[in-house]
Amino acid sequence: MSYSKTRTDFQVALAKWLARRKLTTQMRLGRVLGRLFYYLPNSRKRIARINIGICFPELNRKQAKKLLKQNMISTGQGVMEMLAALWTEEQQFQGRFDVEGLEHLIAVAQSGEGCLLLSCHTTSIEWGIRGLNHQLKQLNMPIGHMLARQHNNKLLEAHLEAARIQFVDKLIDKKNIRSLLVSVKSGHPVYYAPDQNFSYQVKFADFFGRPAATTVGTHKLAHKGVKVVPWFCFRTGPCQWQIKILPELQNLKNQDEATATQTINQLFEQQIALHPEQYLWVHRRFKNQPEGLENPYK
Repeated sequence: MSYSKTRTDFQVALAKWLARRKLTTQMRLGRVLGRLFYYLPNSRKRIARINIGICFPELNRKQAKKLLKQNMISTGQGVMEMLAALWTEEQQFQGRFDVEGLEHLIAVAQSGEGCLLLSCHTTSIEWGIRGLNHQLKQLNMPIGHMLARQHNNKLLEAHLEAARIQFVDKLIDKKNIRSLLVSVKSGHPVYYAPDQNFSYQVKFADFFGRPAATTVGTHKLAHKGVKVVPWFCFRTGPCQWQIKILPELQNLKNQDEATATQTINQLFEQQIALHPEQYLWVHRRFKNQPEGLENPYK
């Protein structure tokens, strides 16, 4: 048995053990982890500090430092939420989610086809996916399939896939558009979060006032007739979450690529501004820049 497999199996066993503690215990551990992220030097904290400085230039030093700390704590909780989404027991979901706007998803389902469930990377996104699918299952509605990037560690990817398939039924590689369309045509919504840095098929659209490489994939799918329904998940208490489903973006298919990408980024800005500490600022969102602007993380 290789060292890599032994290490991965141990990490997954530990993660499963943590995910089966009481949810209150998991969130408490997440806050402790987040404080470690804040107080110990690490590259992700540095990236988050740079992003917050770019996106919130109006904050003074004290305010920016406070937001950074809140974000690190929220990121720590997000780690525990991801573990819970993958391996916690079903009863942990009872009474934890306040779901608003289900009527928008029901209206799409009544058309006989699925949709693209569009969101951005809040720290609670995977927990929200399992929570919303739990709600859809309770209503006997088609549950959402999941568009996901393959993990570099193939041993870990096998564990993640086995866990996720239990609550999304189908995982779709981010480049497999044909499989995505099959899911939509069969009536399933597909979870899609296109807010990370891309290096191909992109337009540079402003994100909090800074150009960000934004995929045109959402616009292409809308142009093919795929309905796009935004949804977001935010933490509203120590062990409470809100899932908000917004009306379908009906005009997206009629816009050009530049306008569509800007529309999507503005939508994400509006939602992030409600809970700025709960966005995944540890991602290098502005890594690729148009000519004349440097990578701010160098």
